[in-house]
Amino acid sequence: MSLLLRLGRAFYRILVDYCTNASLAGIGYIFNRRYHVTERLFWFGCSLIAWIVAVQLIRSYMELFRKDTVSIAVENIDTRAEPIVFPAVGVCEMGYVKEVYPELQSYLQRLQANDAIEFNYDVEDFMMRVIFHNLYNEGAITNFCTMYEECDDCMKCPKDGYNRAAAMVRANCSELFHECRWNEKPFDCCRYFLPIETTVGSCYLLNSVQTVENYGRAFDETHIMNEDDIPHILLGRLRFQQIGPGHEEKIYITLQNIANDPLVRSVDIDVRRCLFPDERHLPFGNTSYPKYSYSVCVTECLKSIQLRACNCFHHNMLLTGKCRHENVSVCDYSGLQCLDRSGLIAPPTRILQPWYTGGIPCHCYPSCTENEIRVVGRHTYFNDQSERSVKLKLMIHPTQRYRRQIVREDIDVVVSIGGILGLFTGASILSIVEFFYFFTVRFISYTVIGEDEPDTASSDDAQSSADEHDEEQMYTNIS
Repeated sequence: MSLLLRLGRAFYRILVDYCTNASLAGIGYIFNRRYHVTERLFWFGCSLIAWIVAVQLIRSYMELFRKDTVSIAVENIDTRAEPIVFPAVGVCEMGYVKEVYPELQSYLQRLQANDAIEFNYDVEDFMMRVIFHNLYNEGAITNFCTMYEECDDCMKCPKDGYNRAAAMVRANCSELFHECRWNEKPFDCCRYFLPIETTVGSCYLLNSVQTVENYGRAFDETHIMNEDDIPHILLGRLRFQQIGPGHEEKIYITLQNIANDPLVRSVDIDVRRCLFPDERHLPFGNTSYPKYSYSVCVTECLKSIQLRACNCFHHNMLLTGKCRHENVSVCDYSGLQCLDRSGLIAPPTRILQPWYTGGIPCHCYPSCTENEIRVVGRHTYFNDQSERSVKLKLMIHPTQRYRRQIVREDIDVVVSIGGILGLFTGASILSIVEFFYFFTVRFISYTVIGEDEPDTASSDDAQSSADEHDEEQMYTNIS
C-alpha cells in the first residue's frame, strides 16, 4: 500500500512539474497558481481551440494525402533518344463450323466402341464448342449430350480430358503462321510468337513480357495490347477477326505510353490505384502468370469465381507446364455443366464492374505501365491469295507521354504536420523528448529519492509567495 501511495505521489509531482514547465504554448499559464482563475480559464479555452483546429487541419491533410498523392502529367519526348515502343500482338485460333479438323475426327473415332456405332455429329458439335471459345453458346454443354447419356449403342460425349483434346485439335505455331515481317523484313514467326494459355484458349504472343523477359490453315483473331496483357474473352476492344481465305486487313494505331517516377512504388496500392507487373499478389490469390496486368487479374478472378461456384475451372485457364498441381481442378463434364448453368464459361462483361452484385466483383486495378493504344483506321480488302493476313502500322513515333508522379512524399507529411503543430501549439520534436523525459527519468528519480526532496507544489507556492512579497515591497518603496 505504501508503494502505491509513493508511486501516486511521484506521478502527481511529475504531472504538476511537467504542466508548469512544459514548452507547449499555453500549458504553463493554465497550471500556474500565480494567475487568477479567470486568466487560467482564458488560456485553457485558447489552448483547447488551438488543439482542435490543429487536429482538424491534420485530419484534412492526411485525407488529402491519402486520396491525392499521385498525379499524371503530360511531358514531351525526345524522339532521337527515346526507344520506339510497340505494343504486344496476340494471335488466337478461332473455330469454324464448316471447317474439317482431321485431328478432331481422329479423336472422335476413338470414342466409337465398334464399327457398328454411327458417327455422332452432335458429339462433334459439342467438342467444337468446348475447344473453341467463339463457338460456345449458353446451354450448349447440356443440349448436345443429354439425349445420348442413356444410349448403349451410340457415341457419347467424352466426360473428361478436354485440355488434351484441345491441344490435339488446335493449330500449332507452324500451322497458324505462314510468314511474319517487321518493316518488310521477314523473321521466324515461331521464334518470336510464343504460346500462352488464356481464357480464349492457346494463343501466340509477340513482344510480351508474359512469354519472355527481354525481346529484342487456321481461322484466327488478332489482339493488340500492352506488353504485359493477355487476350481475354471479356476484353475485346482491340480484337480483330479474320474470317475467310484471302482476307487482308490493315490496322493503323497510335500509342501513348506512360512512365512512372521511382517513388510511385512507395505509395500504397489503394492510393496510386495501379499495380506494377512484378506485383503479382491479388486479393483472390497469387497469379500463375509471370507478370501482372489487368487482363491477368480478370482471368484469375474469373478462375476464382468458377472454383467457388463449381469447385473447378475451365480447361483454357490451365497454364501448361506451370500449374500441373491444378490438374485435379480442371472441369470434367459435370463441371462444365455447372459452369454452363451458372453462366461462367463466357460471362457478361458486367462481371468486371466493381458494383456488380450478381457474383464476386473482381476489383482489378490497371497496370502502372499500361499504355494508351488507339485505332485510328482500318482498311479491309480481299486479295488473290489463300492466306489471311494482318498488317499493323504505328502511324507516328509518340512525341508525348504520360508521367505518373508523386505530389506529396512521406517527408512532406512530417513537415506539414510539424508545421501545423508548431504554429498552433508550439510543439516540436524536443517537446516529445521533454514529455518522455519527465515521465521516465524524472518519474524514476522522484520514486527512488522522492522522500528526501521538498514537495514541488509546496516549493512553487513558497516561491510564488516570495515573488509576490518582493513585488509588493518594490511598489511600497516607489510610493
